[in-house]
Amino acid sequence: MTSTTGLIGYCQPLNIHGDETTELKVSSNGPEACSVSVHRIICGDIDPDGPGAEFEKMDWGGAAGLHVRHQPVNAGSFALAAAGPDTAGARTLRISMNVWPTMTQGKRQCILHWGALRFELATDGRLSVRLGDVAATLERPLMKRRWFRAELDVATDVLSLVAAPVTPCAVWTDPTRAHAPRGAKALPKAEDPILFAAAFDRWQGELPFVTDAYNGKIEAPSIRARGRLLAKWDFSRELTGTRAFDIGPHGCHLTLVNTPMRGAAGSNWNGSVESWVRDPSQYGAIHFHDDDMTDCCWQTNLKITPPTDAQSGFYIARMTAEDVQSDVPFFVSARPGKPKADVLLLAPTATYLSYANTHIKFDSHNTENLYEAPMVLSEDELYLNEHRELGLSQYDTHADESGVVYASERRPMLNTRPGLYTFNYLNDTHIVKWLEGQGVSHDVATDEDLHRHGRALLNPYRVVITASHPEYYSTEMWDALYGYQQDGGRHMYLGGNGFYWRIAWSDDHPGVIENRRGISGVRTWEGEPGEHHLSFTGEPGGLWRTHGRAPQALAGTGFSSTLFVRSTYFRRSEDSRDPELSFIFEGLNSDIIGDFGYRGGGAVGLEIDRWDADLGSPPGSVILATSEHVGLGGLLSGEEYITTTRALDGVQNGRVRCDMVFFATPKGGAVWSTGSIAWATSLLWNKGENSVSRVTRNVLRRFLDPAPFPEPASGDHAGSTGSS
Repeated sequence: MTSTTGLIGYCQPLNIHGDETTELKVSSNGPEACSVSVHRIICGDIDPDGPGAEFEKMDWGGAAGLHVRHQPVNAGSFALAAAGPDTAGARTLRISMNVWPTMTQGKRQCILHWGALRFELATDGRLSVRLGDVAATLERPLMKRRWFRAELDVATDVLSLVAAPVTPCAVWTDPTRAHAPRGAKALPKAEDPILFAAAFDRWQGELPFVTDAYNGKIEAPSIRARGRLLAKWDFSRELTGTRAFDIGPHGCHLTLVNTPMRGAAGSNWNGSVESWVRDPSQYGAIHFHDDDMTDCCWQTNLKITPPTDAQSGFYIARMTAEDVQSDVPFFVSARPGKPKADVLLLAPTATYLSYANTHIKFDSHNTENLYEAPMVLSEDELYLNEHRELGLSQYDTHADESGVVYASERRPMLNTRPGLYTFNYLNDTHIVKWLEGQGVSHDVATDEDLHRHGRALLNPYRVVITASHPEYYSTEMWDALYGYQQDGGRHMYLGGNGFYWRIAWSDDHPGVIENRRGISGVRTWEGEPGEHHLSFTGEPGGLWRTHGRAPQALAGTGFSSTLFVRSTYFRRSEDSRDPELSFIFEGLNSDIIGDFGYRGGGAVGLEIDRWDADLGSPPGSVILATSEHVGLGGLLSGEEYITTTRALDGVQNGRVRCDMVFFATPKGGAVWSTGSIAWATSLLWNKGENSVSRVTRNVLRRFLDPAPFPEPASGDHAGSTGSS
């Protein structure tokens, strides 16, 4: 059997243009050497009952006899200063801080490590200060998710520690103290690294490796010697960056490693504000996790540079050794302002990052309920479950049960490559193969391109295609696509549940996206009170819908329901028979569209969208077709109702449906939305000879025609509610 995990790796950066270089970073779980070849993905779905995997091997970028070795992962977030504050002449120290532990049992966790001095949580949750082999430990454990003020003293002859809840409670009202003889160990020196939220283990090159990582928040740490201030860190300053600032005399600033969570409510947060932008002083905490991972920092094994004229698209570096074949994804993007085609396919890489390395099959009790079937697990998924140091998805929770808000490309992403994970990435390669089969010349660009370049990326193209599940959009991405539509662009949305969550990118955190799941929407976790604003930008996180931009306002349809049990089909509406819309259905001999497909047996499935004027579906938009027989397996999305009832399924609730929608935009533009993830995975059925393919081809042909679409008068063809 050929292993997919004997070699693992990632390319950095994930996205390049022709004549730029990405670096392949490999870790071996056995082989000492491998060969690498580069392939453009035409279809990455390797299911033998699927549409047929297809790859085009390149004559560039490969290597033979590449030496590889195991590269360790330094998981856990922490704050580091390569040298501590100057202690020259000091005989005593006092260190103070507030702590909010989120895991108090089962493992030792270091809150501060500086030379021979360690401040930590013992395995039973008791606070301890340790200098060499001498320790003072409190008699009682801290309580989870409560703020405590801790002060530790290293005096001439004694170690002492005192802790008390910031807000006293019935079971803990008074400070608790501990003392121990100091022993002979000297105080930390200025040249000793100082770490918060982990203990220093070793240097590996320039990378500090740590152990005993801490789970929880730290706030307002300070160090004094005989009343003289040595260091005082204010975590509320410059929250968007990668450093924590020392406002003391020595400027002992901290570098934040693996992106601990900023914008975390502090001990003084009182509910009067919901945003750190409004009052940073209430957000002077950082939340650390022992399983944060946003940069493996592996050494480079091979540099890959496509030629200037390389075709844009989905690519892999394929690593092979005896009994091993493992793929590493990267993208070659069209260069902004230099199109080679009239059609642009946007690869939703923000969605890929958000789902990367998901553990939902193992960690969520709802997964088998949603699919109403036992889980099928691949080698990649089993490996990820055993190796969580590779980082989590934004659908996961950390070991301390808090939600994952940051996701990164700087690590192996084992479900973002050819394989058996039949969601998002593989589904989108069905679109690539369909375009190739139709002979449609097209460019490919990524979400990051859209975020960075905005309208300058889109404007040269007559048609922009968004893929099967473009769920995660930054403000810049949304504004660019909306502006393109309003300026005469043509947009084909070949998916469902798109434009749903508001995310952020940041130049300070390359390759990382941020998502704060708020108090609405389909979510596997919910953020802490007061922590729903994005730390990268200060914008409110959560659903675009809750901020006045429901997906309907952009695409005509927006997320309505999940439909994982099986897929179904569309039936044409009466409004679709308008002669101006006849181009969409040319050559069809049935009103039923998509009663087949590779995901659940139909073109309406997985996650589906509906038209809704109240949520922003434009005046003049037309419901072309509506789903039938969604049935009990269709479940209304949580933001769609405010009171729990039994009438939330596709039999009893008319909003549990999928609508195909068309509308014209100013200056001769237009938008066509399929409203279903499964649409893309029906395109290739019967080798592309089917109603889904025909409708898509008809729309694309007309959208490529420069003849403008007539702008409808307000209210013309207002969509009806359809039926379920």
